Amino acid sequence: MNNKGEKPKITRKSKERKYLEKRNIEEIFLDVTRNLPGIILETDIKGSITFINKKGIEMLGYTVEELEEKTIWQLVAIPGRPVDENEAQKFLFRSEDGSQEYNLIRKDQSFLPVECHSSAIKNEKGKTIGFQCLLLDITPRKEYEEKIKYLSFHDKLTGLYNRAYFEEELVKLDSNRNLPLSIVMGDVNNLKMINDTFGHQHGDHLLSRIAEVLKSCFRRSDVISRWGGDEFSAILPYTTRETGIGIINRIKKECQRRSTLTLPLSISFGIATKENSSENINAIVSEAESRMYRYKIFDRRASDSALIVSMKKALQQKKYDTEEYRQSYIDCATKFGETLKLEKTELNKLKLLSAICDIGKIAVSEDIILKKGWLSKEEWEEIKRHPEIGFRIARTSPELSNIANDILYHHEFWNGNGYPHKLKGEDIPLLSRIIHIVDAYQAMTNERPYRGAMSKEEAIEQLRSRRGSQFDPILTDKFINMVASS
Repeated sequence: MNNKGEKPKITRKSKERKYLEKRNIEEIFLDVTRNLPGIILETDIKGSITFINKKGIEMLGYTVEELEEKTIWQLVAIPGRPVDENEAQKFLFRSEDGSQEYNLIRKDQSFLPVECHSSAIKNEKGKTIGFQCLLLDITPRKEYEEKIKYLSFHDKLTGLYNRAYFEEELVKLDSNRNLPLSIVMGDVNNLKMINDTFGHQHGDHLLSRIAEVLKSCFRRSDVISRWGGDEFSAILPYTTRETGIGIINRIKKECQRRSTLTLPLSISFGIATKENSSENINAIVSEAESRMYRYKIFDRRASDSALIVSMKKALQQKKYDTEEYRQSYIDCATKFGETLKLEKTELNKLKLLSAICDIGKIAVSEDIILKKGWLSKEEWEEIKRHPEIGFRIARTSPELSNIANDILYHHEFWNGNGYPHKLKGEDIPLLSRIIHIVDAYQAMTNERPYRGAMSKEEAIEQLRSRRGSQFDPILTDKFINMVASS
């Protein structure tokens, strides 16, 4: 009764509280175990399971009857192997002071990683008669940890080990039982040229393909890693220098087999071998690296030449350029160079320029090169990139570096309206002015996807109309005289 003699009302909140107060400990425990996202189980001192919640049964995949026939020791694996009773008991005892991690063996024999929190069940005299355990599924965390571990020791692009792992394994493998221990260092050829021509995505594809070759040719016991940039390294335990050279030769043959016109696979190698324990392993690595750089110098001219030939063929495959057309082009340029009485050195440069000036078009879409009809503004801008691409290719090659500028400026106009840098008059290199006239004449007198071939007379008239604007006027007159008299 309150002060006014009225009977107090029982609110909804007080009814709920009264109900909760009536719940016994067993009901509370069952509700908690039913809703927890982990496994709750109890065992006797021998490890027999005396209680497991419904969630635990679902996670392990066993029936209640099957679990009644097992002990907790039969469900534990560390980390991926069954353990004996003593090992498992140590884990349960230790987890009283803090959590322990191990795997449980599911019915399908797969492993469930768990974090165990346990406490001893004691009788009235304080004697341990069993254990009560909370086992939390830590699969997502373990997967994340494995991913982080993988990323910390692997190169993201190639999937090979990274330099940090290489250096760690080098210390582990540097022992007498692994002698002779060979170190192989490799440097990919032409990566810069591929990047400059096709873009870094194409270069990344080259590195990935090289990595595939390395994985297919080295052995399972070898540690292959990406050393950095365009360099790879490998540790070959109990491998003589001769055996290592055999593996290197196998890699080179496989690179040749897998090469394509636009993705030539080539790598220069160096190898050094530790044969006795007194040798310093870091000195062996340095020796392999030095030999790699020496061989790369020897290989460079051959690999550059092979790449240029490969690119020429790829350009011909785009049906923009044929061998017959290019030879006619070279012959015309050579004849004009002789007419101008160029010195032998300049004439040889002109011949090379006439063979390679359009190499930058290898990176232009075939749809644009072969388009029948007018190009859009965007497509024309794509075409105009080819002198700069050709320049970058030539600049990285000792064979072509002396004509790199001539390639870059071979579409500049006498009046400054050309591309890519709008040079004017005699600021344009002589060979670029010469090849610009030859290029225009050859294009006009040969069939193109967007038009038919002009007659010699029509082409001469076009050249004459553009002398002093597009073309050097003096050179144009000399070229017209040459072709008119032939």
